[in-house]
Amino acid sequence: MRTDDHAVEQLHLGEDIDAARLRRAWRNVLQALTPRIPLSSRRYLESIVPIGIDGDQVRLQLDSAFGRDWVQKRYQRDLQELLSQQLGFPVVILFVGEDATPYVEPAPVVVAPVVSAPPQPAFPRPEFNPLLTFETFVVGKSNRLAHAAALAVAQGAGGRYNPLFIYSAPGLGKTHLLHAIGQAYLQRVPNASVVYISGEEFLRSYVQATRCQRADEFRERYRHVQLWLVDDVQFIAGKERTQEEFFHIFNMLHGAGRQLVMTSDKAPRDLIGVEERLRTRFEMGLCADIASPDLETRIAILMNKATRDGAPLPIEIAEFIADKIQSNIRVLEGVLTRLIAQSSITGEPITLELASQALQAYLVNAHPQPSQTPSLERILRLVCDELGVPHEELTGDSRRAEVVQARQIAVFLVRETIGEPWTRIAEALGRNDHTTVLHAYRKATQRLRTDPRLRERVQYLQNKVRG
Repeated sequence: MRTDDHAVEQLHLGEDIDAARLRRAWRNVLQALTPRIPLSSRRYLESIVPIGIDGDQVRLQLDSAFGRDWVQKRYQRDLQELLSQQLGFPVVILFVGEDATPYVEPAPVVVAPVVSAPPQPAFPRPEFNPLLTFETFVVGKSNRLAHAAALAVAQGAGGRYNPLFIYSAPGLGKTHLLHAIGQAYLQRVPNASVVYISGEEFLRSYVQATRCQRADEFRERYRHVQLWLVDDVQFIAGKERTQEEFFHIFNMLHGAGRQLVMTSDKAPRDLIGVEERLRTRFEMGLCADIASPDLETRIAILMNKATRDGAPLPIEIAEFIADKIQSNIRVLEGVLTRLIAQSSITGEPITLELASQALQAYLVNAHPQPSQTPSLERILRLVCDELGVPHEELTGDSRRAEVVQARQIAVFLVRETIGEPWTRIAEALGRNDHTTVLHAYRKATQRLRTDPRLRERVQYLQNKVRG
């Protein structure tokens, strides 16, 4: 085998990676990749010699021009991914030949300014909401695990929870926990590089960087981030190039031991349109869900907010509102905000009658036709009518294929549309154990990924449920 150790030793090796480590990483890559390749085609891969690293660029020498073209077209992406995994940070592969030296030489001129010049301006300090802290977060059975993990991360004791992935239906406190983590972390490490970004904003920023041909600079800005908070990561679903960049940044930060926290409206395994390699990385640390709060927690949330707003709230009023709003904390707090405003403006005390008016007005704004507001029972009836399945079979023990599919669709629609708790769905379907409906939901989600006709039918039912 050809070696060029003397030349390799003179290369500038970023992040203390020496020539021996590169050769060892390359051997591991070949061992992983060659079994997938026909014997007649392996000679090109086995002829490649790794000759060095400049920054995040790995140079591989293959003298045959035809061989270089063949490998690049078929295996460049696989080689980059495997090498990145072996080296612990994302790399880009550059193929060269013996006659390509003049082309390679200018590389230090291009790379050196990136290394020696002042780094890109740091991300601006996140503007966290001072009201969204751990002190104002009401802990209950539905969110205890997520809260404890978030607190551990903020205190620097969450090494096992990396990444921390928090998921729930909208409006249950995911964003609150991200803001709380960020503020507590900066109180502990005031000069830390913390980035708080939504999945949608990450997508927009990457598209803009690509248009301006600054994708490399985009990634480089993240290199020294110590805490990466990503809200609503599901927005990158279906965006292949954005997911590719997200994957590299994730690997770069996670490999360097930086803390990652992400939120989504679904568990990683249920994120349709997100690549498998990303979903499995989201599950590397701790996945914690937040369920709809129970009545006691909803009452505590209302009392807590009323205290912060300096408004006396009788307990019976809190119970009344909490009984009407069951699945969304934002709506719950929105109703209370409206009630306090009405009381302040009119000078009336907070009474059940005033609470009823505020609640009714808020719900009318949210749903112009209250009679058409989706309910669990209405969704089940709709599924039975549209799919031709008797209601007693849907809620019974029938294992007919069409009934099983209808049951899975019903569970999916109820959970996705109105966010009912698993125990409530199980009860409505005549099940004693909520794990059976959880299994039905997962089966429906899996089938939706691969069955376009089923997706179309479910979309039609969702539109009908929502009026």
